Amino acid sequence: MAETSRDRMVRMLGMVAYLEVHGPTPVATLAEHFGVTEQRASSELWTLGMSGVPPYLPDECLDFDFDALDEGLAVLRDSQGVSQVRLSGQEAVALTGALATLIDAGTAPEGAAQVLRRIREAFGDVAPVTVLEGAEHVGTEIRDVLTAAIDGGSAVAIGYVDAQDRRTERTIEPHRLVAIDGVGYVECWCRRAEDYRTLRLSRIESAAALASEQTHGPSQEPGFALAAQYEATVVVARGARWAFEDIAGTSIVVDDETATVSFGVTDEDWAAARLMSVAPHLVSVAPQRLRDALARHADAVLAAQGA
Repeated sequence: MAETSRDRMVRMLGMVAYLEVHGPTPVATLAEHFGVTEQRASSELWTLGMSGVPPYLPDECLDFDFDALDEGLAVLRDSQGVSQVRLSGQEAVALTGALATLIDAGTAPEGAAQVLRRIREAFGDVAPVTVLEGAEHVGTEIRDVLTAAIDGGSAVAIGYVDAQDRRTERTIEPHRLVAIDGVGYVECWCRRAEDYRTLRLSRIESAAALASEQTHGPSQEPGFALAAQYEATVVVARGARWAFEDIAGTSIVVDDETATVSFGVTDEDWAAARLMSVAPHLVSVAPQRLRDALARHADAVLAAQGA
């Protein structure tokens, strides 16, 4: 298979990390470790030496001892921190919120809790985002049973309460855990309905692994989607548009000072919580229904602070 540019980029960044850990290294050793020829390894080190932080001035590029490199020895003088993950305040808040939401929804990948803990430790004693446990919180027991069944290709017996509070016993073949607007779901084949279903994790009361193997593969449909309840239009300061760029189907029109954002609201509370993250930068919110939801969230914050 032909090498992609992504493969090459990962290898080159790996070389930087390797040299930071091991210090000066013969190019032959570096080439052997990364499975390339000495000529390729040397060429990529020279390329790295012309890379760095924009606008790529001499003291903003990765620095190697190029005389040593001509002699077959890779010596890294300054990595410009490219092997480290450096987050801005906004990026850290966004990543923390996303990880906390996935964990609370029961759909987080393995290792998410450890990453979240490290980010919070980097911020000190005060976490930038906290997801409050509530009705949508999903316990680890149910999630673990579903995850094991997905990995092992087996079925699961569940007790499920639907939106009309009707309790049913079902056997499902789980295929994927997903989070939509902060709410966790399991995509599965339901043997009771004899069809594909997307079930809300918070409505699963019990889950027990079965020895029965799955009989149906994942659905070939493009995926689960929620119909928007209504269309919202929000005007924010231009610098706050980042808070909406990850919302599917969002339209953002930017002028000199503001950004006008239009998006479909599928979960009103989730949308209001997102607006709260940029509350000081809000200019206008429409329709009234979303303003009312935003006001409820603001009142809840004030009450929590004893204001």
